[in-house]
Amino acid sequence: MTAATPDTAPDRTGPSPGACPVVAEFARRAQAGPDRPAVVLPEETVDYRELAARADAVARALLDSRGEGSEPVPLMVLHPAWMLAACLGVLKAGKYYVPLNPHHPDARNRDLLARLGAALVVTDGAVPGRLPGRITVLSVGELDVRPGTPGEPGPAVAPDQWAYALYTSGSTGLPKGLLQNRADMRQNIDRHAALGIGPEDRVTLINADGFVAAVSNPYMALLNGAALVPYSFQRDGVHDLIDRLDAAGTTVYYSFPSFLRQAAAVSEGRTTDRVRLAYLGGESVHSSDVLAARRLFPAATVAVGLNSTETGLTRLRLIPPGAEVPDPVPVGGPVPGVEVRVEASPAVPAAVGEAGRIVVRSAFLHAAQWTDQGPRPLTEAVPEADSGTACEPAPRDFRTGDRGRLDGTGQLVHLGRVDGMVKVRGYRVETVEVESAVSAVTGVAEAAVVPYETADDATELAAYVVAKDPDLTDAALRRALSETLPTHLVPSSVLLVPRLPRTRNGKIDRKALPDPASGTSGTAVSRPAPAHTPAPAPGDGPDEARARVLGQVGEIWSDVLGAGPVLPGDDFFSLGGTSISALRVVSRIRKELGVPLRLAVIFETPSLEAVAESVLRELKGT
Repeated sequence: MTAATPDTAPDRTGPSPGACPVVAEFARRAQAGPDRPAVVLPEETVDYRELAARADAVARALLDSRGEGSEPVPLMVLHPAWMLAACLGVLKAGKYYVPLNPHHPDARNRDLLARLGAALVVTDGAVPGRLPGRITVLSVGELDVRPGTPGEPGPAVAPDQWAYALYTSGSTGLPKGLLQNRADMRQNIDRHAALGIGPEDRVTLINADGFVAAVSNPYMALLNGAALVPYSFQRDGVHDLIDRLDAAGTTVYYSFPSFLRQAAAVSEGRTTDRVRLAYLGGESVHSSDVLAARRLFPAATVAVGLNSTETGLTRLRLIPPGAEVPDPVPVGGPVPGVEVRVEASPAVPAAVGEAGRIVVRSAFLHAAQWTDQGPRPLTEAVPEADSGTACEPAPRDFRTGDRGRLDGTGQLVHLGRVDGMVKVRGYRVETVEVESAVSAVTGVAEAAVVPYETADDATELAAYVVAKDPDLTDAALRRALSETLPTHLVPSSVLLVPRLPRTRNGKIDRKALPDPASGTSGTAVSRPAPAHTPAPAPGDGPDEARARVLGQVGEIWSDVLGAGPVLPGDDFFSLGGTSISALRVVSRIRKELGVPLRLAVIFETPSLEAVAESVLRELKGT
């Protein structure tokens, strides 16, 4: 059954239609500085004129194919400039976009497309096979792009019409679609004004695998005339980050703290004075993260913010160079248009310094969850507030899943979550969704999934599995999960256990689960560490050289993963590898073999044999 379109749901009223505020501001920037760079890539620089022309081409094609009217438009576009153009084009056409990562399993993307009931998908070539229903595929490579020719005005839209839907991990065991409207989206960008981003800035657009979700960070740059510098962790790694930032003239660095930690760990003393602002968000920020940012960017002010998909930015703190770094690091003071309070219990304010649930209030807080029956509001009207106006809607409350406390100066300290949501490698993860997927694997009788902290302060997932199939292995389980879940949802540690501990009332006693830090199965047997194998000697023949490199790389894998002897066909991620451990492997190979191996090699060809072949080619200089 086709899902209900949110904008056709009953009882939606709002201000009069007009130009989309995001599209209108971008058009002004493109008109004022058409030759200014908008997206800076190693292979090309796309200026504002070209980006606007691409957006116009997308809007024309959508209106020609579908006509006017709000509807979801899934975007499966990997090229960063085209993805940004597609987002702007969908908004201009009066519709709302839904980013779907082409790197995620086909089965997952097909399911999301079916749940959306979308009639059309925009792509640059990457779509899952056997698309559900009769979905039209709009390829950006076939569009009529007309640089320098002003585009036709888009249809009028109301500020409370949806701008985008973003799928995140869900607490029901399925991905959760979150909707944001256009007015809220624009106001969230204004909340970043204290960062002072302007036309002379170049702002990083760092992502895990090359896919740009395009929610807030890109518009923070584009609506202020700045340029974006896309950077992919999996494709580009972190070893050459500082050199790449310098070469691109980057002035504003933005990333999750976990990415910064990895960059700092392999920087080997390299720094850049070009970066004036280092903005850390999306995860908890420690004092050590601020100090790491200062080592990499000596001239930078460090910005720390608190934000979420539902609320946007809610607090912001700027820490100038040389200023004292508190521990813990507060997430800041108020931002325009947002009030934050801490409640000891519902409607009962917490005292200064007392921990409680964080509640956000704003007139621009209309997030909703996608359902088959239409949107379900995630925020609550404030009973004592007036009805608001077209320019300033009535305020609404959102009870977050975050804990915090306010200090005597009004600074908010974030104290973690009160529910099952955690951040893994920068992604929102509901452990219930992962637990549901693990339990559905053939051969699993029962499962529990919990987050845990690794030795380097990263958060990963551990799965405790009671098997009904005696032949089930941790590697086989991970392989099965990788067919339906994105990599960040696949547990890095799988422990096969005879039973799960229970409390007196029969619930799983998660506090009594064994320590997952070893990352090995409870049924695994102790295996001897492989003997050291030297790098290929100059006189080695092809077979000898290949065997020696295979042994050397296998030893590094074994040591990093704690996996014992590794076979040539073993998959790095099936052995429990993560982005963090992949970085460690690449660092070891670079240091011990003198080979500038790219991190992308492990993600693109994750078998031991394939990685060893890449190392061998580098050693031979081919």
